[in-house]
Amino acid sequence: MKKALVVLIGVLMAMMFVAQSYAETTVGGTIDARGRWRENNNDLNNDQYGSMALWQEKVNIWVDAKIAEGLKGYVELQTGNGASKGWFNWGTSTGDAAPNSLLYENDALGYMSVRYAYIDFMIPSTPVGIKIGHFPVVLGHSIWADTGIWGSDGLLIYVVPIKELMIGLGTLKGYETNSNTDRTDADLYVLMANYTFIPKNTLGLNASYILRAGARGQGKALSNEYWSDLSAGGAYGDSGDVAAFNKINNLRMWNIMLTADGAFDFGLGYKFEVDKQLGKLDETGYHERGAGGILDGDADGLRAKGLALLLGVNYKIADIAKVGLDVAYGSGDKCGEFEEPATGSATGDRCKRTGNYFEGYLSFNDYSYTMIYEDIIGQKRAKGVRVGDTYTSGLTSADFGLYNTMYVKVGAGVTPLKDMSIDLDYYYLRAVQSYYRGQKKGLGSEVDLTFGYNIYKNLKWTFKAGYFLAGEHYEELAYDVNGTNTTDRVGDSNAWAFEQKLSLKF
Repeated sequence: MKKALVVLIGVLMAMMFVAQSYAETTVGGTIDARGRWRENNNDLNNDQYGSMALWQEKVNIWVDAKIAEGLKGYVELQTGNGASKGWFNWGTSTGDAAPNSLLYENDALGYMSVRYAYIDFMIPSTPVGIKIGHFPVVLGHSIWADTGIWGSDGLLIYVVPIKELMIGLGTLKGYETNSNTDRTDADLYVLMANYTFIPKNTLGLNASYILRAGARGQGKALSNEYWSDLSAGGAYGDSGDVAAFNKINNLRMWNIMLTADGAFDFGLGYKFEVDKQLGKLDETGYHERGAGGILDGDADGLRAKGLALLLGVNYKIADIAKVGLDVAYGSGDKCGEFEEPATGSATGDRCKRTGNYFEGYLSFNDYSYTMIYEDIIGQKRAKGVRVGDTYTSGLTSADFGLYNTMYVKVGAGVTPLKDMSIDLDYYYLRAVQSYYRGQKKGLGSEVDLTFGYNIYKNLKWTFKAGYFLAGEHYEELAYDVNGTNTTDRVGDSNAWAFEQKLSLKF
């Protein structure tokens, strides 16, 4: 704890020195304190666990140094670590818990990480710029890629030939391991262009190429819950941890994106995005279906065929009120037919793939839209080895973006006072494909309320409430494919959550 404080004090002193050295340097930060209350969010079951109530804190400190015309450096520190999003783990290994609580003896208060650290400059006398270091990257409306939570190592070379046009070429590091027994890496290459054709209206085009290479037979795929558990031929009933994408060796895939954003002076705004995925997912030479193989002996692997769409319109009535409508779609993997398990098998019923296409939409970020469904619940199902009527690996989690999901959002908001805002959003949610026998596509609906009030200019209080009405998809989840009760670990009870946050900016 003392060492961490010494480091923090040193960083602050360095910030003060920099601030005095350059007139264009800004030193600032935020302190956030958040309270969360949840019920039935883990299992949608009134008779089981699922309640939670805790406080969490998050701190950000940054230095934005504009050293000269066309030369900038930026550093930001944030509490927490990778998977925590800055909230959950401040020096502890606990998950969605209370790391600063009495029983943890406040040990969580001694950990900070570098969130961003990059240099951004223009080559003198040219319209060419270079951005290098650890920085956030958001492509389109963040459906496909968004590294804003913790940033990513990368290099971006961009050119601004006219003020309305920006063209960029960049690369981001996704994963790297140099062990002789586990040689795996993943890189993202992006070519992008944005053009403002009239004021406040922009068209965008980018082509992202994912190159992922792994050691043959090692089965070290990019870790992602929904890749393995929500894909046809995936983990439902597979033995052990043998899941669909644990057996993918190489990934060479394109995501082609077209976007549009705009607003008109009479109050109408819009957004649009379409993503199409092409390429190949090569397997590792593993074909034993009885042990969880997925590729039916196809040595060429799978071909990507994912698709995502987003369309939104909104209308503002002066600065007092607004209404909006969003429609979003993300493809899921299609199951051709179901393969019956062998007599006495503990692996259960599994999906049998027909053809060599993977039709699900893959993404590399947490695209959040609802307060409860996407962030906490997801398309839950039992996973792991089935022993009798139970499963060894519990339930799948959420945070899978638009994979196998479509939603319609209707929203309205008012600003009754200058410093106050109230927003109410309704979501209708539905799965696109059935990935196991008997799955229903009706996910349910959710209502989210957000209230914001600026107590002071730099102090904002935000209150959020969400209520999720479980659909027919969850009614089947307390039973396996043969209709046997699986200890009621999943139910169809409704779920609710509250959250309030005080945010101080300085």
